[in-house]
Amino acid sequence: MPQFEQVSVFSSLIFWSVISFAILFFMLKKFAFPAILEGLENREKKIREDIEESERLKQDVEKIKADLEEKLKAAHSKAETIVQLAHDEAKKLQEKTIQETEAKVRQTQRDAELEIQSSRNKLLQEIRSYTAALTIASTEKFLKKA
Repeated sequence: MPQFEQVSVFSSLIFWSVISFAILFFMLKKFAFPAILEGLENREKKIREDIEESERLKQDVEKIKADLEEKLKAAHSKAETIVQLAHDEAKKLQEKTIQETEAKVRQTQRDAELEIQSSRNKLLQEIRSYTAALTIASTEKFLKKA
C-alpha cells in the first residue's frame, strides 16, 4: 500500500491525531457522556414507571371487569327472579280469574236452575188451576145437564 510507505512523513500526524482523539475522548467522557447516560437512565426510569403504571392499570381494569361481571350476574339473577315472580303472579291471577269465572258460571247455573224450577212450579200451578177450573166447569155443565 502506497500510503503507508511514507510512515516517516506521517508519524507526527499520527501522533497528533492520537493526542487529539485522546483529548476529544477525555472531553466527551468528562462532559458529554454523563449527560447522555443521565438522559438514558431517566428515560429508562420513566419507561419502567410507565410499564409499572400500565400493569397497575391493567390490574385495576381486571378488578373492575370482575366486579362488573359479578354485578351483571346479580342483575341477571334479579331479573330472572322478577320474571319468575311475575310469571307466578300471572299464574295465580289466571287461576283466581278461572275460579271466579267458574264460581260465576256455577252461580248462574244455580240461578238458571232455580228460575227453571220456579217457572216449572208456576206452570204446574197454572196447569193445576186450569185443570181445577176445567174440572169445575165440566162438573158444573155435567151437573146442569143432569
